[in-house]
Amino acid sequence: MGQLTRFFALIVFLPLLAACEDEQASGPSADEITTAVIERFRDDPYAKVGHVENVTKTNSIAEGDDEMIVMVRYELVFDRTVADFADDVTEKGKAAGTMDDVGSTVRDALDLVKTKMLTLKEGEYKVGDRRVVEDEIRLLKSEKGWIYRGRP
Repeated sequence: MGQLTRFFALIVFLPLLAACEDEQASGPSADEITTAVIERFRDDPYAKVGHVENVTKTNSIAEGDDEMIVMVRYELVFDRTVADFADDVTEKGKAAGTMDDVGSTVRDALDLVKTKMLTLKEGEYKVGDRRVVEDEIRLLKSEKGWIYRGRP
């Protein structure tokens, strides 16, 4: 009789476990979160001198069925110095021939100023240095999966 009871208990609990798994699966995948962090990072002043690695989700808050705030931690890895970036902007400015080129150079120059200001505030770095960053991003569920839609 004990084995029969365990069998029926297992049958009762399997749908509950499946429901929990479906609930977790309805959120963004690790790849979708990484893609969103990289997309958000494109607007970061450090994007011209570094890249993102080791993205992990630390927490999340569902805001309805189709929206979620995801707390993330990642490493910012510096690929080049601010001086190297400044040299590139200078060369690009000298070579600018069209108004589009000039506009692009001005945007890069503004990014250079922002990057230098952050460096003054947060401290100097060397190529290869890593900084841990904690951030929040807003994701929306689309017909093709979860997509980045800004910061909360």
